[in-house]
Amino acid sequence: QGAPGCVPWGVVNTYLNDYLSTNRGMTVEGATLIILIFGVGNGAGVTFGGIGSTYLYSNYGPRYPSLFSGCAAILGCFPMWFMLNYNFNSGNGNNGIDNGESRGSLLIFILISLLAGFLSGITGPIVKSTLQNVTLPQMRGQAFALLNTFDDFGRGLGPAFVAWMIENMGGRQKAFNIGVGGWIFCGILNGMLFWTVEKDEENVRSAVESMLIQHKDCISTGGFVEEESLEEKSSLHQDWSVKDNSVSILDILEVSRFT
Repeated sequence: QGAPGCVPWGVVNTYLNDYLSTNRGMTVEGATLIILIFGVGNGAGVTFGGIGSTYLYSNYGPRYPSLFSGCAAILGCFPMWFMLNYNFNSGNGNNGIDNGESRGSLLIFILISLLAGFLSGITGPIVKSTLQNVTLPQMRGQAFALLNTFDDFGRGLGPAFVAWMIENMGGRQKAFNIGVGGWIFCGILNGMLFWTVEKDEENVRSAVESMLIQHKDCISTGGFVEEESLEEKSSLHQDWSVKDNSVSILDILEVSRFT
């Protein structure tokens, strides 16, 4: 979900400002304001995504945050498509902020940009928290490294891919509309976790509990670790207690010398 989800960000970060001023009839100042408002909405979306996913997780279980993030990613395409296809000038020949009609159009653009940024920011914190919950502690570093690799891969090649589409699809408008569709693939892949994430979390929880039991057993034997089942270890401890009522440090060292 990281690579296709980053293609629309290539449109926003690299091309959108120039596209709005050159192709959609906005002034450079107005286009810059729209990008700023998009960033404000994105920050609000990140905050709401974290709070909303926490509420859903606490009250409805681990399945619904992923569904929430998937729906938000898909819905974020619609305000972006509006921004890409709406003619800001509306054919009135003005430069974008000189009369009441254009000011009204600017207000519409601000609200749409705020909504687009808000919806695009929800997915990020949910993806990271979900990944942490379904990954074993000793594997989390590798898992997040892989996530960041694909995110960076999408951010790096996203603008290049969009540039290729501009050249081969007859202009920026069509290429940008297709590029924004990357959020649809991102949303679908996130939504598919609805059917798997609960079982994945249970598997991780069981594995962590097993490791804790083994750790406690290791401490109880003074650091003696062997490749036996917990039942065999329990039987061995009972045999020692019958023989000696306690296990001395010398006994442990003698046993560990042969393991």
